[in-house]
Amino acid sequence: MEQTIEINKVIMGGLGLGRAADGMAVMVAGVLPGETVTVTTTRAHRGHLEARLVRVEAPSPDRITPPCPLYATCGGCDLQHAAYPAQLRLKQAIVTESLVRARVPLPAGGVEPTLDAPAPFGYRYRLRLHLDADGRPGFHRAGTNEVVPVARCLLATQRLNQLLARLAERLPASGAADRFSGLELFESPADGTTVLVLHTSLTDPAPAVPPSLADLADQVLVEPTGRAAQAAAAPGAELRQEFAVAGRRYTLTWDHRCFFQVNPVQNERLVALALGLLPPREQPFPALDLFSGMGNFSVPLGLLGARVTGIEHNPHSLGHAAANCRESGLERSRFLEGDVGHQLRRLTNRGARFAVILLDPPRQGLGKATALLPELGPEQILSISCDPATHARDLRLLVDRGWRLARMIPVDLFPQTHHVESVALLERN
Repeated sequence: MEQTIEINKVIMGGLGLGRAADGMAVMVAGVLPGETVTVTTTRAHRGHLEARLVRVEAPSPDRITPPCPLYATCGGCDLQHAAYPAQLRLKQAIVTESLVRARVPLPAGGVEPTLDAPAPFGYRYRLRLHLDADGRPGFHRAGTNEVVPVARCLLATQRLNQLLARLAERLPASGAADRFSGLELFESPADGTTVLVLHTSLTDPAPAVPPSLADLADQVLVEPTGRAAQAAAAPGAELRQEFAVAGRRYTLTWDHRCFFQVNPVQNERLVALALGLLPPREQPFPALDLFSGMGNFSVPLGLLGARVTGIEHNPHSLGHAAANCRESGLERSRFLEGDVGHQLRRLTNRGARFAVILLDPPRQGLGKATALLPELGPEQILSISCDPATHARDLRLLVDRGWRLARMIPVDLFPQTHHVESVALLERN
């Protein structure tokens, strides 16, 4: 059934929210605040309707024509119909609403403007693709497992797009669809070297790199998935990025099995922004880095004078973090492997104390273990998150324990999508 509604706002997930004539909430993609649109209902829930955009009756002045020809089918981007300044405002509003819904008192100046990305396109140094039945690489159609073939992605770097175009030509003839379930493309930010990783669940025997694909990238690997990955002991493909944060230059090295931000240029600005919120200290201070990865924050924290203790569950990332600290002369840094919540409980039971706690968890956040952080005696807590809802939930746990949100700054790590990073500084009341 078609109906015409006005869009009140854009919420998490990039969906527009409006109201039907009977007051029922209607959620629809591809719209902007203030627009009048005609939609058709696709699914009814008890408290809201899902709908598909039929046409825009009265467009927002922020609406533009999406530059990608696959925008209506590929599920990768969902904000290309919005001018970039509008995307930044939408993300600021999403972060603000998440805090309000979680009953987290806003900072005195409110949520600050979103830190824009220097490059709204061409920023991704990593792509994960699936294969269709014919062996063509692509992305999932929104809300489905159907693969939309892609030979060029506007979010990827020029080198990755050159690699993707060659893959789109050679993969269908390689027979890869029978042996590989998907693939990843990487570019090393420091030197531009490229890596192609072919994923497979086959182990007996493990498939070899197809000869027609062996020369496509500087390094081509076959990597098991699922249980087979646990037994994989092959070395990873090395990636590197050079940084200049707070007047200090350093290099981080990791391999393709480690988490790293797909937007390295904006990641450098994120690190500088977060650490710039901390007051300067003349004496060395103990700092705890939770979900420390390969040292994205541990190394610059150490260079600012911190004696860093990092906690990370990925052994590949852990090894690189320790090596990156050594290369930067930070011999007093140490890293603990394992579940962050479990290690936090061990630290609190031992009476450990830290002046600064920094956490950058995955999308699900830290959860109930957030309540342990004040027991470690920090003066400041820096909380970084890629999910506004779980971020607000965890911040509420700290507010309930006598902390206040002093600064909240959204960071646009993923232009053209609804995803938004946010940096929170918390201080004791």
